[in-house]
Amino acid sequence: MRTAAVLGLMVLFAVGCQTTAPQGDTPYQRAKRWTMAHKKKKESAPPAAVKKSQIPPASAKSKAPEKPAYSRPVIRKEILPSYPRSYALPTIINYMDQSLMVRVPEGNYWVPADYVFSVPMGQNTHLQRRRLETFYIDRMEITVAQYRQFDPDYDEKRFTGDEECPECPAMAVTWEQARRYCEWAGKRLPTENEWEAAARGTSQWKYPWGDRPLKKFGNLNGDVDGFAGIARVGSFPMGASPFGAMDMTGNVWEWVSSTVILDQRSASGKNAKLQTLNVVKGGSWRSSPEMASISFRNLVNPKMMNPAFGFRCAKSARTAKDLNSR
Repeated sequence: MRTAAVLGLMVLFAVGCQTTAPQGDTPYQRAKRWTMAHKKKKESAPPAAVKKSQIPPASAKSKAPEKPAYSRPVIRKEILPSYPRSYALPTIINYMDQSLMVRVPEGNYWVPADYVFSVPMGQNTHLQRRRLETFYIDRMEITVAQYRQFDPDYDEKRFTGDEECPECPAMAVTWEQARRYCEWAGKRLPTENEWEAAARGTSQWKYPWGDRPLKKFGNLNGDVDGFAGIARVGSFPMGASPFGAMDMTGNVWEWVSSTVILDQRSASGKNAKLQTLNVVKGGSWRSSPEMASISFRNLVNPKMMNPAFGFRCAKSARTAKDLNSR
């Protein structure tokens, strides 16, 4: 009986060892430790198929990516003013003649290096920096209407072909008449240095806008600027100076207070004859661009009444008590 029990146990052991092997060819591997990295990722949609038309040609693939279009500015020797030129500059109104005056601040300006004796007439290209005190200068040339307040008998029709033009500059005025008008209005004639400083600012320009003569920036010889003769003051805003003064190139020559004494000697050096002449600046509607440049000095008899001569006035800042701030 003991033998039968032992045989039964052996049969059961043999049956338990014949269990079914796991299906598949993968041999048994030790289970990995469970971590968050084993979580099943969300299945994303497969990428859309690229259309044939969207595939760039082989030549484009090898080409470097194009940079955005960039227009390189043209560099000029000088900056040309745009139209219209506007100014937010200190200005005052002179009480007596109601003229608008612009302020030229104290500072160093390029003016004639030598006094008027060394370069009596013509182009003075030798400039040096000199310090000037603050002063005011008329923004426009003195007009016919303004001058008629001082001299009611003045008649511009003698010089305009019988045409009235109260906005034109006062013409054919002598140096003494210009000086007396400025004195009557509580002002004075500008010096040559002041006139040039007001015309070119702190630059060394030949003209109020740069170094090149430009059409329609001033009333010069010819009619390409739109005027065959005299023009109303302020007709060329593009030609204004850095301080906003108008018509400092062309229209009419302008008297300044500077005078020149010429020493005229004979060939033997004897019989010296002194002659006093006055300076006019800026050229007129009859002038070439060279004669209308800032540094050009024209010497004339102070008693000359020329239709191409006019003027503007100036005033020192320290005597501007009767000026209304604007």
